[in-house]
Amino acid sequence: MKNIWTTIGLFLLTFHANAQQTDLLKNWKFTNYDYGAAFQENFDDSTWEKVTVPHDWAVKGDFDFANDVQLTMVVQDGDSKPFYRTGRSGALPYVGIGWYRTQYSVSAADLKGKVQIMFDGAMSNSKVFVNGQYVGERPFGYISFYFDVTKFLKAGDNTIAVRLENFNSQSRWYPGAGLYRKVSVIKTHATHVKTWGTFVTTPSISKKKAIANLNLELAGNGKYTIKNEVLNPAGKVVSSKTSSVQINDNQLVNEQFEISKPELWSLENPNLYQLKTTILAGNEVVDTYSTTFGIRTVRYEVDGFYLNDKKVRFNGVNMHHDLGPVGAAFHRELFVRQMKKMKAMGVNAIRFSHNPPAPEALDVCDELGLLAIDEAFDEWQIGKVTNGYSIHFDKWSKTDLTDMILRDRNHPSIIMWSIGNEIMEQYKHDPNKITSYLNKIVKSLDTTRATTAGFNSAKNAIVSGMATTVDVAAFNYKAGIYGAIRKQYPNLKFFASETGGSVSVRNSYKFPVVFDTIHGKRGDSSHTVVYPDGHPGNFETTNVPWGYPAYKEFASQEKNPSVYGEFVWTGYDYLGEPSPYHNAEARSSYFAPVDFVGLEKDKFYQYQAQWNKDAKVLHFFPHWTWPDLKVKSFPVVCYTNYEKAELFVNGKSYGIKTKKPISKLDFESNNLAKEASGGGNWDLFKAYAIVWDDVVYEPGEAKIVAYDKNNKKVAETKRVTAGAPHSIKIEPEIATIQNGEVGVYVISMVDKDGNLCPHFNDDMDIEVSGAASFLAAGNGDPVNMQNLSKPKRKFFNGQAVIFVQSNSKGKITLATKTKNIQATSTELAVK
Repeated sequence: MKNIWTTIGLFLLTFHANAQQTDLLKNWKFTNYDYGAAFQENFDDSTWEKVTVPHDWAVKGDFDFANDVQLTMVVQDGDSKPFYRTGRSGALPYVGIGWYRTQYSVSAADLKGKVQIMFDGAMSNSKVFVNGQYVGERPFGYISFYFDVTKFLKAGDNTIAVRLENFNSQSRWYPGAGLYRKVSVIKTHATHVKTWGTFVTTPSISKKKAIANLNLELAGNGKYTIKNEVLNPAGKVVSSKTSSVQINDNQLVNEQFEISKPELWSLENPNLYQLKTTILAGNEVVDTYSTTFGIRTVRYEVDGFYLNDKKVRFNGVNMHHDLGPVGAAFHRELFVRQMKKMKAMGVNAIRFSHNPPAPEALDVCDELGLLAIDEAFDEWQIGKVTNGYSIHFDKWSKTDLTDMILRDRNHPSIIMWSIGNEIMEQYKHDPNKITSYLNKIVKSLDTTRATTAGFNSAKNAIVSGMATTVDVAAFNYKAGIYGAIRKQYPNLKFFASETGGSVSVRNSYKFPVVFDTIHGKRGDSSHTVVYPDGHPGNFETTNVPWGYPAYKEFASQEKNPSVYGEFVWTGYDYLGEPSPYHNAEARSSYFAPVDFVGLEKDKFYQYQAQWNKDAKVLHFFPHWTWPDLKVKSFPVVCYTNYEKAELFVNGKSYGIKTKKPISKLDFESNNLAKEASGGGNWDLFKAYAIVWDDVVYEPGEAKIVAYDKNNKKVAETKRVTAGAPHSIKIEPEIATIQNGEVGVYVISMVDKDGNLCPHFNDDMDIEVSGAASFLAAGNGDPVNMQNLSKPKRKFFNGQAVIFVQSNSKGKITLATKTKNIQATSTELAVK
């Protein structure tokens, strides 16, 4: 009998009648100074900065490597002793104190019920005060938490104060700083549905009907009528139950619903239902609580992962929590921007690394049809950095993990709970049995999904039993030993939780193109070239020692179909972890197919050609503007999903070519102790790309024509040598945004014919007026040290991106100017 795992899920609070949830976003006061009396009700904060939440105060600071010097030994990098690293947490001034204060008014009637304050994320070591009284604290900056503050309130105006503190060596990437996610106040009747108090599962699903179970937690006292209604995706009530309940402080209610002809949640059709709970005292509505959910089955077999009984291979990416130049402050529309680009690349799954995401991020996954892995911790008891989560683990891990699952367990997108990533306990074989401890916490709250953890030492994880304690094991950068794992452990269920590790920056190319073919005993690249300018090329010849290009993972996944799939490190470049460019004074990462500002690198199209079966991909590189070329010829690479292609340079054909599949993977090993599969080579490259090896550069036009299997021309693309910089091209990514949202512009320097000038790197002044103000700008260059929040930006290889914050309805005017060229746009409107 197959092992069936089922769940329904998407959690979304909406309140009506006597219950209200109010976002507490505006009218906050902020300071970095640690006033000892700032918690007091009548403290004078008139000189503090006025801010709007979500707010990341550190991202507005200047980059300085003195901000985050860390003396550390990174085992994952192969370090055998500690040494100083810079830029590891983004080189921004996130260390220090942040105080926030605001006023909130309640009525005497409100105080007869309950009032809670909810923080979706506060970085970090938060202490909350109301009217000068200490309410509570939470050290973990990524977790959502709330407090019942009723007893601290008074009728009229109330003072809410929050103290946050970040420490040096607290994180190995940029953590952000401040109230960087939403804050809200929840007002309810004394009798109400508890916050995070619903859990909907579907133990039975067929084409004709689905059975949905509701576990409902109620708080209060007295006899009430509970009405539960299930609404289909069109908003029509399709099932309901009404019952009488005697509540004594806390009450658990179970209900079962039959839903005819259920519309399943899937990647292609992410249908969402809603379960509306109403509490009535006689005919008076005292509380309503809505849980949006989706109906689907998930199943975990040795041969793969199944969604609605259909095998699905993970085409996944890892995502850090920052949103590029705006930092950690969560803007839903910018996360939607990221996810739509990932879906265009062919992504179907997100691993939130290495912490719980903003709750709205999971809403977006639910709505767009993306699978998600919700991850709790990057450290357990043994730390990776001096002041990391390990110092809080013993006291807070159970509470934090519990809250993550209670908050998120109704999301249909979530298919696994990850209890850790590359935890250091692997190397000591988990002496305190923490894997089992955390696994049991998860199972006490949700048995409908698998548990997992990301292991970067496969042998240690398996031998110690850690990999078999969780339901599905996850391995980082182990493309060379999937076959050995399956052979030695035939019943182990596993996937690749981190893959890749080659590094690049947009529109950068280094010649000659040389792969590192020398490997150490662990299988890692031993002589990877690190370019002094911090700009590796896009031929994916440069990688971290344990990393490798995308095509190596493609080959291993194809040969090992029982591996559930992969999660690329990462979908977008992020602040911090500039490996292997610490010594190049870089402050952000290099790994992703999309750069720090959201512009595609060349390898975006390699993933798209492999994963997105609906896209017609024809992309080649390098660009065709080389006035100072030091070599006579170079390879031209085409990423495509067409059958074959022909390269022309100024009309001269370099021949029709195809990809060249290979049968033997020379990087495979039968030794589980071989921890890395570093580097790439041309043989593997040509199995997933069409390559012309020695193309002589001539200014003019390079064109590629694609053909089908019958040699019929089906597509073409070309690159033209650019002339002198002539004009600034301003392109808003979307034409209209809503008031309060962030708008995004792509800025390009082009010649008189509109061709991109790929060597243009001059400064640009920025001015925003009308219905928005300037928010941030970036260019995708990891070594660019200009302040992200000031309206001046260098172009990088011909492009930059500008973010504006809308503040009223109307037109936004964006003016840009270089030394000799200026342009203005009014194309973006705020509705």
